[in-house]
Amino acid sequence: MKREKSGAAAIYRESLKSVILRILAEGPRHGYDIMKRIEEVTMGRWRKAAGTIYPLLESMKEEGLIEVVEVVETGVRGGKRVVYGLTEKGWKTLADILVDKAKVKLRFVEWMLIEGSKILREKGLKEPADEICRVVRDEVKRLEECMADKCG
Repeated sequence: MKREKSGAAAIYRESLKSVILRILAEGPRHGYDIMKRIEEVTMGRWRKAAGTIYPLLESMKEEGLIEVVEVVETGVRGGKRVVYGLTEKGWKTLADILVDKAKVKLRFVEWMLIEGSKILREKGLKEPADEICRVVRDEVKRLEECMADKCG
């Protein structure tokens, strides 16, 4: 019987599953490619080992979130390459995660950056507060343009 993880381990596992689902939304990938993509999108701050990724991929497959779309056995050093893609359940789960993350992350950004810059200004740190506001304004403008292009 599988032991369920709790606390920080469960949060970490769910975060990693979310990232893998988002990566597979770009198209089918094999485990090593997923590891490299995680490293790329986190600018090297999050490096996952095979011992973390492959068991999680197997678990996600058992949950019905992903499926094997191809197995390459020739020209692969050390065995075979298993390519995964999202299932219908995986796509639905990803959509739910993205909606939830958008709400939570945007509230966090507001608290951290906007309210944080007000506190800095009150403490006499006008220049960093102004820089935060400039960065946030620029990013909001960029996001609005992106949303208009892709959602409009």
